[in-house]
Amino acid sequence: MKHTHRLTLLLLAGITLFSSGTYSQPGVQVGFIGLNHSEGFITNDSLSTLGGPYGFTGGILFELPLTGTLSLQPALNWVSKNWSDELDDGIEITKTKMVINYLEIPVQLVLRQPRESGFFVGLGPSFFYGLSGKRTVTIDGTQTRSDDYVFGSEEGEQRITLAFNVMAGYAFGKLKLNFNYSRGITNQPGEGADFGNEDHFALRIGYLFSIN
Repeated sequence: MKHTHRLTLLLLAGITLFSSGTYSQPGVQVGFIGLNHSEGFITNDSLSTLGGPYGFTGGILFELPLTGTLSLQPALNWVSKNWSDELDDGIEITKTKMVINYLEIPVQLVLRQPRESGFFVGLGPSFFYGLSGKRTVTIDGTQTRSDDYVFGSEEGEQRITLAFNVMAGYAFGKLKLNFNYSRGITNQPGEGADFGNEDHFALRIGYLFSIN
């Protein structure tokens, strides 16, 4: 299984590196993550679930023109998803936090207006690889518990997830603002399970560099 994971990552990285050739434009992007499934994972007292899901993302992208209005856009993104809960019982403050980190590799077909600035839309597959995860509990600011999230365990998701992405945005020349929705297709939780790979929204700002 580990060999399969490595082979998949090498294949996806190869697609991205192939697209970073002479005719493509490299770029960088950063943004914020919001989760559609608003609650998940249990609190320290096991009486409720963590809420307030949010996250951060950053990475590199490549835009490979295919026609005057159509391009292929692969990317390598780091995605961090967070859930938390704070309980104040009048005696002590207990905070439970869950963080799961992923490598995201989307490969999107992008349709844009035939000018430097304007609206664009995109869609395509995306692959998520689980990097790490941790659940921590702090009481009055002192960490009392720290547990690693184990991918592939009975309670954890598999490391690799195939997802589907749609995107819409506006380009201000080389500066791009886009709104993205990603939905997991494989490796999804059953009833009563909590996975971090289900779906998410992302608001990103990116910049494409010029190649002389």
